[in-house]
Amino acid sequence: MTDVTSHDGLAEEAARVLRDEHERLLTVVGQCATAVAAEWDGDSVADRERVMPPFRRALDGSGALSRLPRALADAVTATGRPMAAPPVASPPYVVVTGEGVVLRANLGEERLVVLLRAFEVVRDGDDSHRYRRIDGVEIEAEIV
Repeated sequence: MTDVTSHDGLAEEAARVLRDEHERLLTVVGQCATAVAAEWDGDSVADRERVMPPFRRALDGSGALSRLPRALADAVTATGRPMAAPPVASPPYVVVTGEGVVLRANLGEERLVVLLRAFEVVRDGDDSHRYRRIDGVEIEAEIV
């Protein structure tokens, strides 16, 4: 059984709730990312503008963007900590990045940060980088 009193245990419980109770939403997030990557000329792209704006539009158009605050609220509830304010589908609670979607909530003096990773940033040796679609959607949660 997970020790949900530690930071790692609380973050793991938040991730579990997202996986178990919001599986369909995570599937849609993955489908949106796949649709964005399908527009690229290859398996990766260097231009961040070919990732973030179309990904945000796809999330919005699919209805996923408006459902992410509820998922964040459920993840916070799983930690047993109170949330300072109800989340909305915009920063600082929901942020679309070049790697996926970041969900953030204040938990008193701490913060729950969840990355729904749909893309990876591949660093090239010359300080440049490319964005590549990963398989599925990975959940990385931490309390900081």
